[in-house]
Amino acid sequence: MKKRDNKLLTEKGNNMHINDLDAETIAKLGLTKEAAKPREYKFTKDQVRSNAMNVMAVISKLSQNERRRVLEHCMKINEV
Repeated sequence: MKKRDNKLLTEKGNNMHINDLDAETIAKLGLTKEAAKPREYKFTKDQVRSNAMNVMAVISKLSQNERRRVLEHCMKINEV
């Protein structure tokens, strides 16, 4: 059988809709959908924002170009 869109073509060319298959066949074909579990972060978005503001406060006296260079260097150091 070949899969095309949501239909399977049998050897004889007859169309078979995916909903006509039983659960076992769908599982064997690997077409089952697993329920996506919600992402869990220990480091929340608010914590990221807060820390970003703290870092920016430390380098606030630098020009934008200098801040960019410093932050790029930080990223390079972080690549350990």
